[in-house]
Amino acid sequence: MCKNRSYDSLVSTDQDLTFKILEQVFKDELGIRKITDDILITLEFKNRDSHYTNAGALLADQNNYRGIDIVRFGENINIMLDRQAYEQMSILEEYKQAIEKYRQYYQREEIIGSERKTIQFIPEKAFRKAVANALVHRTGDVNAQIKISMFDDRIEITSPGGLPDGFSKEEYLPGQISILRNPIIAGVFFRLGLIEQFGTGVQRILKEYSHSIIQPQFLIYDNSITIKLPVGQGSL
Repeated sequence: MCKNRSYDSLVSTDQDLTFKILEQVFKDELGIRKITDDILITLEFKNRDSHYTNAGALLADQNNYRGIDIVRFGENINIMLDRQAYEQMSILEEYKQAIEKYRQYYQREEIIGSERKTIQFIPEKAFRKAVANALVHRTGDVNAQIKISMFDDRIEITSPGGLPDGFSKEEYLPGQISILRNPIIAGVFFRLGLIEQFGTGVQRILKEYSHSIIQPQFLIYDNSITIKLPVGQGSL
């Protein structure tokens, strides 16, 4: 990252981009019917010289970025029951696919009396926030995937890149300070309601487990951050 410049604000090496996925999401969520050059510039997906930024590339229909690798494990890590890699596509599509895979393994429908009820073994809101945080805060210039490991008793979400320089674990966990590694991407996710007030992701994940004995874990290393979301008792 250049000094005083976020990675997502730098000019992308890929200048042949389309935004059909983004346009559809904006139409559904914000009522914006067409993505124009003026909108791309306002969102900082394009600069004033009409060059696409890395933010634009990450939200484009196709790009050259590693995405999300999702693995469903069996009894141990040597047994892979399912594996899907979502790469070189809009991070909004990666987010959508991750949610669908979560629902496949950690939700079920039950008929209780005359009502159909969705049982969540891991709170969907917690999973959504963890994946959104990983996409927003990952280090873009590292050639590595976000890894989502699914087990019977937990989900682990590992994002490449540690905390920003000068940002401690003690500041990160309570959300006292918000340092955005990719502020343009964060702004889009905020507009779409995928994240709330900046810097509150950890506390909002914990809130989803406020009635659970087993709590999420946050493992912070120099080059990665892992969030472990435990399975509850079927009542979360």
